[in-house]
Amino acid sequence: MTPSLAILLAVFLPLVAALPVAWVGRRLGRKTAWVAIALPLVSFLSLLSLALQAQAGGPVPDVRWAWIPTLGLDLAFLPDGLGLFFGLIVSGMGVLIFFYAGHYLDDHYEHHGRFYAYLTLFMAAMLGTVLSDNLLLLFVFWELTGIASFLLIGFLHGEDGSRRGARMALLVTAGTGLAALAGIVLLREIGGTLSLRELMVTPGILEHPLAGVAMVLMLLGAFGKSAQFPFHIWLPNAMAAPTPVSAYLHSATMVKLGVFLTARLFPIFQEHPWWPPLVGTIAFTTLLLGAVLALLACELKAILAFSTVSQLGFLIGYYGLGGAGGVEHDYLHILNHVFYKGSLFMLAGIVIHATHLKDIRELGGLWRRMPVVGTVMAVACASMAGLPGTTGFLSKELMLKEIFDSPLVHGGLGWWAIVSVVLTSLVKVAFSFRLFVGIFLGAEGPRVKEHFHAPTWPILVPPLLLAGAALIFGVAPGWLSAGLQRFVVAGLHVETLSELHVWHGINREFLTSVALVAAGTILVVLGTRARWRWARTPKWLRWDLLFERGVDGLGQLAKGLTKAVGSDTPQAWLRITATFAVLMVGGYLAVRLPASPLTEMLGERLSRQHWDGLRVVVALLMALSALGVIVLRTWPAQLISLSVFGFLNTLYFVLYHAPDLALTQILVDTVTLILVVVLLARFPRSAQEGEERDRRWSWKQAGVTGVAVGFGSMMTLLGLLMTARPHPEPIGPWFTRATVPLAEGMNAVNTILVDFRGVDTMGEITVLVIAMLGCLGLLFRRRRSPEERAAGAMGPPGLGTQLEPEEREAR
Repeated sequence: MTPSLAILLAVFLPLVAALPVAWVGRRLGRKTAWVAIALPLVSFLSLLSLALQAQAGGPVPDVRWAWIPTLGLDLAFLPDGLGLFFGLIVSGMGVLIFFYAGHYLDDHYEHHGRFYAYLTLFMAAMLGTVLSDNLLLLFVFWELTGIASFLLIGFLHGEDGSRRGARMALLVTAGTGLAALAGIVLLREIGGTLSLRELMVTPGILEHPLAGVAMVLMLLGAFGKSAQFPFHIWLPNAMAAPTPVSAYLHSATMVKLGVFLTARLFPIFQEHPWWPPLVGTIAFTTLLLGAVLALLACELKAILAFSTVSQLGFLIGYYGLGGAGGVEHDYLHILNHVFYKGSLFMLAGIVIHATHLKDIRELGGLWRRMPVVGTVMAVACASMAGLPGTTGFLSKELMLKEIFDSPLVHGGLGWWAIVSVVLTSLVKVAFSFRLFVGIFLGAEGPRVKEHFHAPTWPILVPPLLLAGAALIFGVAPGWLSAGLQRFVVAGLHVETLSELHVWHGINREFLTSVALVAAGTILVVLGTRARWRWARTPKWLRWDLLFERGVDGLGQLAKGLTKAVGSDTPQAWLRITATFAVLMVGGYLAVRLPASPLTEMLGERLSRQHWDGLRVVVALLMALSALGVIVLRTWPAQLISLSVFGFLNTLYFVLYHAPDLALTQILVDTVTLILVVVLLARFPRSAQEGEERDRRWSWKQAGVTGVAVGFGSMMTLLGLLMTARPHPEPIGPWFTRATVPLAEGMNAVNTILVDFRGVDTMGEITVLVIAMLGCLGLLFRRRRSPEERAAGAMGPPGLGTQLEPEEREAR
C-alpha cells in the first residue's frame, strides 16, 4: 500500500464517512456500531502497513496535496515513527471502543447514529493531528478534535453535568488552542516554514528573540489539551460523558495530544533555556496534584480522571528532563498508560452499568457477583500501581532510574522531580488498591442488589485485551522492545533503544519501589479503617467551581453593563454604535484632514458628478421615503416606505447603466418585502401598530437627531473621500481588461461576482441560506402549548407565528 493511499484511507475515509454513519444510525439504532467499526479497523490496518514498511532512522514518506498555497496551508502529512505510533494507538483503541460501545449503549440511549458519527469524526481529527506535517493543518485538526469532543462530552445534553462539562472542556482547550495558533504564526515567521520536518532541521531558530515566546504559546496549547495545571479542571468534569467516550478520549487519545505536541516540539526547542524549567515545573506539579486529588475522590470515574491528570503530568515532564541526545522510554510509558487506563475506564463503566452506582463508598463485595471483571481489574490496578509482572512495573523502575539521575543535570528541578515522583508513586499505590478493594472486596454495599444485573461476556473483551497486554508485555518485554525500535525518531529519541528486561537486580530503584508499595498499602489500610471519611476534595482545590462561577458571572456582568448604559433595546444598541462611530471616525477626520485640501478634493469630486433633473428628483424622493420610515407609526407603513427607498435606489443603478445590479436590487427588495410582510401578517395587531412614542421635542430626541445627522454626514464624507482619493493602480480597469481573456465573459460585473470574487459570493449565499433557515424556523414554529395560550389569546409579539383557529377568528 502506498503512503498516499494509506493516509487517504486512515484519515479522510472516516472524515467523509462520519455523515453517512449518522444517516445509517437512524435506521440501525444500536447495531450501528457493527457498521461503523469498519472505519477504525481500516485506519488501523492502513497505518500498520506503513509501520511495517518503515525502518528506524530511514526516510519518511512525503505525502502532500496542495490546498491553499497562498496561506501556506497544504495537506501535508508526516508519517514518521511518532505519528505512526500515536496513529496506531488512536485507531487501535478506536476498534476496541466501537466494539465496547456496541454492547454498552443499549436501547435506553437515543441517537446511536449521531453518537458513532461524532466518534468517527473525532477519530479522523485525531489521526489528522498526529500525522500532519503542516502546522496550520495540524491546528485545523487540533481544533476539530475539540469540537468533536465537545459534542461527545455533551452527548447526554439533557443532563446539566454533561452541558457544563462540555462547555468547560471547549472553553479551556479552545482558549489554549488560540495560544498555540499564535505560537504557530510566530514559529512560521522565525523559521520561514510551516513544515515540521523542515523546522526540525532549520538552524538558528533558538537565536531568534521571539523563539521563547513561540515556545511558551505552543506549550500552552499542549498544557490545555493534556489537562496540566492550572488547566486540569476540565478533565474530571468531562467524565459526565458516556463511559465509551471517557475510555476513548480521556485515557488514550485526546488527552495525549498535549503529550504528542510536546514530543513534536522537543527537537526544536529542547535546548532553549526555558524548556526544562517551564515543562518540568508545570508537569511535575500536575503529577503530584492529580495523584492527591485522585486519592481524595470518591466517584469511580473521578478517581480515574484525576489519576489520568497525574500520569499526563509525568508523560509531559519526561520530555522536560530529556537531554540533547533525546529520550528513550517515552513510548513504554505511554503504552503502559493506554493499557491500564483504557481497561480501567471500561471496567468502571461495566460496574456502573451493572449496579447503577458511581460512589466507591456504596460498592463492595462484587467479587462474588463478577469474578471475571474483578480479575481483569486486579491486573489493571496492579499495572497502575507498578507491581511486578506488569508493564507498570517496568515503567516505574525506568522512571525512577531517570528521575534519580536528573539532579546531576537539572539541579533544583531534578530534586522537585524526585519529590513529586516518589510521593505520587506512593499515592498511586494507595488509590490503585483502594479502587480494587472498594469495589470487589469487603462487605457488599446495601444498594448493590437493588439494580444489579450481570454484564454480558462480549463487553469484557476490550478491557481483557488491554489488561492482558499489560500482563504479557510485563513478563515478556523483549517483544515490546523489538516493536518500539521501529518507531524511533531522529532528534527525539536516542539512536538505539535499550532492551527491556523483567529483572534489573536489587538496586535503588527496586528497593524504592518496594518501600513505596509498602507505604501505599499502609495508607490504604488506614483509610479503610477510617472508612475514608477524610476523602473529600477541599473547597480551595475546587478550581472548577471558580471557573463555573466566572463563566456564569460573565452573563451577569453583561446584564449589569447593559442595564447601566440603558442598552436593552435594539434602538439603544444602534444609538451607542452610531455615536461611537461618529465620535471616533469624525474626530479622526477632523484632526488628520486639513480643511483647505479637503475642500478642494471634495469640490473636484462634486464637479465630476453627473447631475440632471431626473437624478435630483430621484434623490429627493429617496430622502422623503427615508423620512417616512421615521415619521410613520405602523410597521407595515414603515416597511413599505423603506421598500420605496430600495426601489428608488434601483433606479439610480439604471441611470448609471448597471442593469445587472438593478435587477439584483429589485429581486432582493421584492423577496425581502414579501418575506417580512408574510411574517408581520402573523403577528398580533398590537405588534403591527408599533410602540407608543412621545412626539414632543426633548433633549433626548435632539441628541438622537444630532447623531443621525452626524452619522449620515460621516458616511457621505467617507464615500466622497474614497472615490476622490487617487489610486496608483485602479482595480476597475484591470477587471475590465481581464474579463474576456481570463473569465471568458462579456459582462464585467458578472465575472467579478462569479469568477474573480466567487469565494466572497459563495460566502454571501451561505449567509443568506442561514438567514433563510432562521426565517423558516420562525414561520413554521410549533403550535403554542395550552399554558402559552392561557397566558394570552395573542401572546407577546413574535412568540407564536402559527395562529390557532380561534385566534384566526379573533383576527
